[in-house]
Amino acid sequence: TRGADRAPSLSPGRAMAIQTTTQRYAITMASGSAGSLGNNTLLTPASGHRLRLSYLSYNAATAVEAAFRLGATGALFLRNSVLANSVIAKDFGPARYVEGGTNDPLILNLSAAVATIWNAGYQEIR
Repeated sequence: TRGADRAPSLSPGRAMAIQTTTQRYAITMASGSAGSLGNNTLLTPASGHRLRLSYLSYNAATAVEAAFRLGATGALFLRNSVLANSVIAKDFGPARYVEGGTNDPLILNLSAAVATIWNAGYQEIR
């Protein structure tokens, strides 16, 4: 016999219903510009909070290598050598995100002093 705490067994050809829950949350959108060689701080979370990123993009005015990072020494990601006026964009979707450590700012790292527009969709969480 099957106990109440055991999952039902499946026989071949028998379907099983799976219940899922999708949690919705509000995303804050931010945009700005950066242009210094090296690390450019874009967003800083409130003290004791982390940034949860759902969308990121950048668009450099001239050719440059650019990448995002979380924290001054965090690993570079979405790193690309881009041509003038190229857009790099990543929508992580509703079920995935990139999350920084407590108090880690979002940084755009540039290989040269190039005017660069950026956009981010994020949440601040504890």
